[in-house]
Amino acid sequence: MPSNESDVDESLVAVARERLRAGVEPAVACGELAARTRRWLDAALAVGQARGIPKADLRMRLGGERELLQDEFRPGEEEDYGLLLEIHGVFDVPKQLDEREVVIAEHLRTAWVATGGLGSGHAVSLSRRFVTGELSLAFRTLARFGPRHGPGRPTEFWTAMVAAGELLDPTDGAVAQALAESRVRLAECAR
Repeated sequence: MPSNESDVDESLVAVARERLRAGVEPAVACGELAARTRRWLDAALAVGQARGIPKADLRMRLGGERELLQDEFRPGEEEDYGLLLEIHGVFDVPKQLDEREVVIAEHLRTAWVATGGLGSGHAVSLSRRFVTGELSLAFRTLARFGPRHGPGRPTEFWTAMVAAGELLDPTDGAVAQALAESRVRLAECAR
């Protein structure tokens, strides 16, 4: 199942492009390709390349998964393999952020650090929002969780959240509500 370090066979990338153009989800396409080859990692790389993700980025995303994938999956579980990679954001296409979005992301990362920690599932989900540029969703998620009691730093957290929220779309009702709540929480910190 593991891949060698050589480049992925271009024919796998071509098949992946064809399947994606046909509307197949990346996880499913990965499972289909994995069923065709013994080198499941090559299937994942092919799907990522077909989505336009740089090879170096893909190898970095997949690097930490190699041991798990070699030990946990068997023939017949190709679809599960693709789904696991999807859950971990392997096939997420990075969004190029504009200057305003970069500033928003910086504020949100500051808030994230000030939470005092998130569970691994929430951290993976939040990380994926940054990659795909879904900053409003990341903002709402962080506002919902807030800083943890004890290790969290509430003043730093809510200050960063207010700064981020003020740069987001003011016509988005969910963002406006989360921003209003963030302002209230920041004011409570000042008391």
